[in-house]
Amino acid sequence: MTKVLFTFPLNPIEKTSGAQTRVITLLKYFKERGMEVDFFSLTDYWGVTSDENIKAFRESGQVRNAWFYPRKPAKKNFFQYLFSYKLPKLLHNVKGAIPNHVSPYLQEKFNKILEQHQYDFIIVSYAYWADLIKDNPRTGNAVTIADTHDLLSAQHQHDKGVNRGIALGDELKRLSRFDQVWLCSPEENYFFSQFLKNQVKYIPTMVEEPADIKRDVLKKYDMIYVASHNPHNLAAADWFFKQVFPLIPEHVNLCVVGSISRFIPGTYKNVTLVPFAEDLSEYYLQSKVVICPMLSGTGVKIKVVEAMLYGLPVVCNERGMDGLPDKSNCGCLVTQDPKEFAGYILKLLEDKAFHAQQSELSAASFRNNFAAANVYKKLDKALNYSPKH
Repeated sequence: MTKVLFTFPLNPIEKTSGAQTRVITLLKYFKERGMEVDFFSLTDYWGVTSDENIKAFRESGQVRNAWFYPRKPAKKNFFQYLFSYKLPKLLHNVKGAIPNHVSPYLQEKFNKILEQHQYDFIIVSYAYWADLIKDNPRTGNAVTIADTHDLLSAQHQHDKGVNRGIALGDELKRLSRFDQVWLCSPEENYFFSQFLKNQVKYIPTMVEEPADIKRDVLKKYDMIYVASHNPHNLAAADWFFKQVFPLIPEHVNLCVVGSISRFIPGTYKNVTLVPFAEDLSEYYLQSKVVICPMLSGTGVKIKVVEAMLYGLPVVCNERGMDGLPDKSNCGCLVTQDPKEFAGYILKLLEDKAFHAQQSELSAASFRNNFAAANVYKKLDKALNYSPKH
């Protein structure tokens, strides 16, 4: 049986970000292909995962083993903390242009797993953790894979003291250590392939497809906006509510789903806030139009792919198109202008024929690019797996 070690800094079962959606669908692929997966993660990196959610993930049947560790050991024993973490970290710390999140403590935990188990594939999410496999003899004959998620040098280009060229070189150096590099965006795939050549594999992000999508559901919301509260989404929400939403008539209602709902400026009678939804499908099915205001950021926007799954038209900025193979006739109406953004929304709501046309384009784009059957073929090829018929 093929064995996989998958590293990812969040608990994917919590599904609060597009990155977690990507991991959940990849784990589903491994399970359907009969592969055995162990999972290495953190309890407190980009947020804190509860013991209850860790237990739920372990019992979900998606993985064989799931190890969750804090970024650093507890300070209960000062001398143990000092000599097992603090001093080794100071000696080990080599600052790069983009952050390196591998400490001696985490490396030790990772190495112990490799000493106890052998794997055919080792997947490391984000170049932040590339040092886990750097010059590591414990990886054995495993094929090492970097699942990039984002272009990190672009994410950190505005950090204080960061030189963009050096940051890009740092990222490329880290990724070059892997046998394969998985990209979820065709733009990033093209860019990295110029430097990393045959290592690069384009693996689009999938979203979970309901067994049966009911198209005749009563439309409760005119618009839906799904987002977490990362810095890019905070800036986007601020732009939308200050420059676009005032141009929308008060009878048009909006549903905001996700942690971004806690940061919506002001109060509105025509806005429904849903901080967390276990199942997004009911909200998409009850909505007419998806908005994706994005002014910055890299990588595919999961909310756009989800909209396509449900055959919903999207109104977005240019960054909302990142990661889409089809840039035109895909059900997305794109503009940087607030008045035009509002105008697209109103036209979709008022012109049924136009809405139907854009909906069909959206659904077709999903079928052609993001349906599981198509992405599974790419994964099979990357992992040299031959499905049994």
